[in-house]
Amino acid sequence: MRLLVPLFLILFLIFLLRSILQGLRSSSAKSRFDGSRPQRGGSGVKMGKMEKDPVCGTYVDIATSVRGVFAGETKHFCSQDCLNKYKRNP
Repeated sequence: MRLLVPLFLILFLIFLLRSILQGLRSSSAKSRFDGSRPQRGGSGVKMGKMEKDPVCGTYVDIATSVRGVFAGETKHFCSQDCLNKYKRNP
């Protein structure tokens, strides 16, 4: 029993030191990178400026959206169906 307490304290200190070293290692690894990693290929999704569809509320890329001009203001829609609904009930 007398040896159990010092053994427990030694194991606790080893665990604590290991945790501290892992934290230091991970924080130094993060500081080496500026966060601008190349994106993984495959998806092909490119996002530009986003606007909210006034009918269904989804956000659409203005470069690929269906557009309509109403009272001099350009509205962006996710589909032709949303544009047609907006034309019926502006």
